[in-house]
Amino acid sequence: MMFIRNQNIIQDLFHHYQIQPAELLSVQSYYMFWQRNRVYFLVPIGNLKEDDLQEMKRLSDFMSATGDQTVATFVQNVQGYYVSKIGGSNYSLFKSFRQSERSTSTSFGEELAVFHLRGKKYSEDLKQLKRIGQWKSLWEKRLEQLERFWQKKVNSHPENYFEQIFIESFPYYLGMTENAIQYVVDTELDDTPQIVDSATICHQKMAERKMKEIHFAKIPTEWIYDHPSRDLAEWVRDEYLENSGGNYRKKILSFLYSYEKKSPLSTFSWRLLYARLLFPVHYFETIEGYYLSKTDADRKRHERKLVTYLETTSEFESFLGNFYEMIGLPIVKLGIREINWLK
Repeated sequence: MMFIRNQNIIQDLFHHYQIQPAELLSVQSYYMFWQRNRVYFLVPIGNLKEDDLQEMKRLSDFMSATGDQTVATFVQNVQGYYVSKIGGSNYSLFKSFRQSERSTSTSFGEELAVFHLRGKKYSEDLKQLKRIGQWKSLWEKRLEQLERFWQKKVNSHPENYFEQIFIESFPYYLGMTENAIQYVVDTELDDTPQIVDSATICHQKMAERKMKEIHFAKIPTEWIYDHPSRDLAEWVRDEYLENSGGNYRKKILSFLYSYEKKSPLSTFSWRLLYARLLFPVHYFETIEGYYLSKTDADRKRHERKLVTYLETTSEFESFLGNFYEMIGLPIVKLGIREINWLK
């Protein structure tokens, strides 16, 4: 996180939006700046299509209308469009109210539950952002793509250390992914969704620490329409991976308890949460991130990450194997199945 004075970007901002900040704060992939009582976010749209952005705009307008002042809404440029060429790349500009210090009386778990409850009230049809009920097919597709890539690397032999450990580790994570897919299938066969299991606005990748960096503003380009357990599972995963050597247990229990105070979970929700924890998305992202990296430093960062994951495999297995027991869920009474080989 750092302040920059990139004159090209500042000039492009003025050209497209008639807004001229003195400096920009670079945080994650965004640029932030403040004007009066508003905070602005210049967000790269990457591979997002026009249809994606239109649905995101509808969601952000809806959430803003429900009274959520932390939601960032789209800003039109002077030509009336929501995408502008800034510094040679496509960006969208968002604004939200400048937040005073976040209340410590409301936990993040409660805030997320309220956000989900509001999102469930959205009633229009969504095509591009809808992911609910699609985990099995999406995971199968992602696994098949990585397996084909892995097979090519096996046939061509590893070129470096990263490729060597990728080739060696992939069969294990293939098995883990198949376990996750089967757990979703069994959940959908054995359990019945309740009213609380209706779709809502979720995040592509929920991580509280990243939201802190942008002052808990909610950026619509991070959104997806899915089962609320998606956000819960990704929050738990991020907390564990960032603090696996520390006291993650207390934080996870506190987060889930505070969420359930506002929005209790069904057995179907708990099962989907667990299925998502089983799916090793962090492994997939590390492999994909390495091969998409443009610098040696970035590739090295992904390599270190992969090494850490591989060195702590048994600890993560133990975390997954004891998860239901850790959170105190009476799985026998609720008829929830455990994964025996993780115990």
